[in-house]
Amino acid sequence: MQFFSRLLSLITSPFSISKPFPFEGYISKRIGRVHWIVSTHHSFFIPFLEQIKGTTRDALLTNPLLRRHRYKKMGEFEITHEHGKETYLVKVYNYPHLSQKIKQLFKRTRGFNEFYTTYQAAIRGIPVEVPVACGEQKYLFTKESYLIIRKIKDSCSMREYLMGSMVLKERRDVLKRFGELAKNVYESGIRQDAFSLDNFLVFSDETGNKKVILIDFEMVSIQTKGLKDKLRVWYLAKLNREKGFTNTDRIRFLLSYTNGDFVRCKKLAWRIKELTVRIQKKDAKKASRLCVRENRTFGIFKSDKFLGYYRKKYTPEMLVTLLNSIEETTRSVFCINRFQILHLTEHADPGFNYRNITQIWMKANALFALKIDVPVPVGIFKRRHPALQREAFLISQIPDNCISLSQCSDFYSDENYLFSLLRFAEQVSPFGVFSKDLHPQDILIQKNGKQQGKCYLGNYTSLRINRHSVQKNKSINANIMKHLLQTHR
Repeated sequence: MQFFSRLLSLITSPFSISKPFPFEGYISKRIGRVHWIVSTHHSFFIPFLEQIKGTTRDALLTNPLLRRHRYKKMGEFEITHEHGKETYLVKVYNYPHLSQKIKQLFKRTRGFNEFYTTYQAAIRGIPVEVPVACGEQKYLFTKESYLIIRKIKDSCSMREYLMGSMVLKERRDVLKRFGELAKNVYESGIRQDAFSLDNFLVFSDETGNKKVILIDFEMVSIQTKGLKDKLRVWYLAKLNREKGFTNTDRIRFLLSYTNGDFVRCKKLAWRIKELTVRIQKKDAKKASRLCVRENRTFGIFKSDKFLGYYRKKYTPEMLVTLLNSIEETTRSVFCINRFQILHLTEHADPGFNYRNITQIWMKANALFALKIDVPVPVGIFKRRHPALQREAFLISQIPDNCISLSQCSDFYSDENYLFSLLRFAEQVSPFGVFSKDLHPQDILIQKNGKQQGKCYLGNYTSLRINRHSVQKNKSINANIMKHLLQTHR
């Protein structure tokens, strides 16, 4: 009997933490069925916690924020107290399914885990914004957990800061602090799997100096020792692939990370570059698989005549208009405004089947995920009820002012084309090689006035991703370009 009573008390206890209360600067408060941990500096928050569920939902309806998954809701609200008015962010984690509720009996909730890792990081000297309060409703089954964080005024993510315009000296100082912070995070044993520019916040303190702090501890774990060198390089490579990070920014960041050791910085840069390519290839493979499944980026297209997959950035109404226009022409490739439609049939292509066109769709999204300059893959469709023959349609969006290389009359006389082709070959060499039968019509040239712009790969099947070294791919691509110029001169 005593065993069952102890087991019941363990299950129904709000937090699996040791006694006495271990968090300095926080007080424990039970309100209804929710056990709260509240900062002593924000004790005025306690009267508001009784209505936090209603307040949270009302705030979410008026000012919802982006959420990473469907089991988390986010919102913000304002509270007026004796020290003024402040804005707070709140996260609500719920567990609707029975399997999730049972799972939560044996582990900490997301809300408490994020609070705990943030608190531990602060103890280790990492600049963070420790949550104001954390609540958990855990009676037999965990129903909800809550996390409340103070919103820092006039702050922005590191990505937004680097993409903005600021004084050069200030940018250098921020990158220096950013590099030092990254080094201290690794040495403190903090593992943040979502290591990106969005998880660092930049703001001005009371003296006007810029500060950089680490945020978003949802995917964070803390080790007793510092991270191993191999894992540190892996996280730096994940950071290196981020958009908005110029080459100059990367050098300044690494110099700060290595305490100004130029030799070490150079060696580290080469390791990061090689590992970045591996990560990009892995992400491209993942993106190619996701593009034929319904998820956050891609959706399933269904109409009376067509069925397929499409990128959710484009509306179904626009896609229906493009697909209906196909019946007005018999060409295999044609353009409408900035959209190109590839029409494949079993009569035009003896090797045609739906599996082949799906492979092309996957290849297109893999190249797009690698950030290779290609037309944006919009969608892949087939006729739902073919009358006489099977048909498939691949729609892509072509950049502005683009024409195929075969349409350029001065292609062989203008050296600018040659330089554009060489730059394009250098861009794709870390990932793969062109096909040997590359044709000028497979490459698009973007013209900007009298100047020739960059090249795009118009034919998704004209590039093969491999595991060869960059040097080997460069040599192969150079020979293919030379053969292209000699054959079609």
